[in-house]
Amino acid sequence: MSQQQVRIITKSRKPLWAGVGIGVAAVAAIGVGIALVPKAAGPDTAAAQTTADIAEEDRFGGTLTYLDAEVIASGSVQNGTWQGSALTHNITDRLVYANPETGELEPWIAEKWDISEDGLEYVFTIKDGVTYSNGQELDAGSVQRNIEFQAFGRPDEGINPNQTYPAVESVTSDADARTVTVRLTEPFSPYIKILSNWASSLVADDTLDGTAEEQQLITNTIGSGPFVVTSETYGEEIVLESRDDYDWAPESSEHQGPAYLDRIVWIPVLEDATRLGSLRAGEGDLIRYVQPSEEKPLEKDGFQVVGLQGTGQTNTWVLKQQVPVLQDERVRKAILSAIDRRQIIDDLYTDNWTTASSIVTEDAFGFKDQSDKLAFDPEAANDLLDEAGWTERDADGYRVKDGERLHIKTVIDVFDSTAPALFQLVQWQLEQVGIELELTEVDYANVQTAYADPEVGVLRTGWPQADPWVTIRNAFDTARSNTLALPQADATLNDLLNRQTTVSGDERAEVVGELQDYVIDHALAFPIITDTQIFALQPDVQGFGWTPEARPVFYDTFTLDDAEKR
Repeated sequence: MSQQQVRIITKSRKPLWAGVGIGVAAVAAIGVGIALVPKAAGPDTAAAQTTADIAEEDRFGGTLTYLDAEVIASGSVQNGTWQGSALTHNITDRLVYANPETGELEPWIAEKWDISEDGLEYVFTIKDGVTYSNGQELDAGSVQRNIEFQAFGRPDEGINPNQTYPAVESVTSDADARTVTVRLTEPFSPYIKILSNWASSLVADDTLDGTAEEQQLITNTIGSGPFVVTSETYGEEIVLESRDDYDWAPESSEHQGPAYLDRIVWIPVLEDATRLGSLRAGEGDLIRYVQPSEEKPLEKDGFQVVGLQGTGQTNTWVLKQQVPVLQDERVRKAILSAIDRRQIIDDLYTDNWTTASSIVTEDAFGFKDQSDKLAFDPEAANDLLDEAGWTERDADGYRVKDGERLHIKTVIDVFDSTAPALFQLVQWQLEQVGIELELTEVDYANVQTAYADPEVGVLRTGWPQADPWVTIRNAFDTARSNTLALPQADATLNDLLNRQTTVSGDERAEVVGELQDYVIDHALAFPIITDTQIFALQPDVQGFGWTPEARPVFYDTFTLDDAEKR
């Protein structure tokens, strides 16, 4: 196994900032990663040792009850929510497998692939004998239709292309040779990585042919994975059952054939206290989202507490220049210098979390350490604000210029259960240099409206993908999402964002290194922490797995109690 990323928590401490006052929203997630490995043995050590004594044939059967922190709102393969993509990983397969233990990209539904010297043509040889859960063959023709769906979508029907996909010129297939040929309009070096991601999952024709509304239904997602969704009661539970005929796991998987579990009951429990209480009462086998203050008590009581921290974009805050005050680089740099990341970790989190050293994690491709530029320096922050003309103070101690208070608005991230305390601590830190950060708390129903508020100047971002640089390109490029809300195109930034997808190897690493320098040097965005996804498991749950993006995978999972009964 490689170094870094999955951490079995053996130490934790109660957050010193526990009294900040905003209730923690029991909502979704962060967590990305490649090359995830255990940090140390936790309370599951004895159970894990017992696992070796359970013969494989005795692992089959039983039901796992998984209590998630969110409602899965859509079954669409390209559904952008964390919990939706977690479900997708358990019911679908992909052409390429990203091994979470090694970080290597391996053949899966594509037995092999060949790439032309000019980087424009990809030829995939498709594994024989794979079927979807409705009996349709997953053959070259099906892969062709999936790639066309991903590349082109059906915009006239409200079905957009996969935003992480390259520009595709054509897709053809040869049934006899079991090959699919994809021709790109220009080189796109992350393409193979993209094909390992949840959004590139393969689905049957019945799913592809559905309307936009039909594709939103979870029960309409027909994949070739080890589990099948057999029922959904929206907002209450989703039932998955294993496929008896599943027999095409990646070759590197020691476990071949059907999943061990018979059923998974996937239940959204939105309240932290209720979810935790259900675990302690034995009503759930596994939960996602545990507050840092609960990690140590759970471990002490014999539960497995697993923190998954992996490769991808860090917890990064973008400074949106739609707000005039943030168009001044000196103000942006002052904000960056006023944030004390070490205090944030020490006061709010456990040693399962770390400060971020760039907009991507340290093991991401092309990572370049920006720690020196991110150092806490309140003196520099004050000097920058003075230089920018914010020299006066009002009665509350906030800086004033031309009679206007230095005020910035933000929205507390609903996709991070630790966000309320984090945002309040950042608010306090900025207050020390005279900046007023207004916090807005919203729920899921209103979050997109809140994010679109033109008065919002700071937003948290950071989304796991197979290749974080593609996500960052889509977000920061002024011709795409323009998340930075730049008032006009930044030619240097856009060039770096787009050029990095057309080159590979050392050349690409150099470009993304320049990109990291540019973003931090101009304080367009700044990272705070490297996020962690926390799970708590009953002591008898074994074989819990995860994807490189830290999504739960239940293919190898079984329970010791059920095995002993069998």
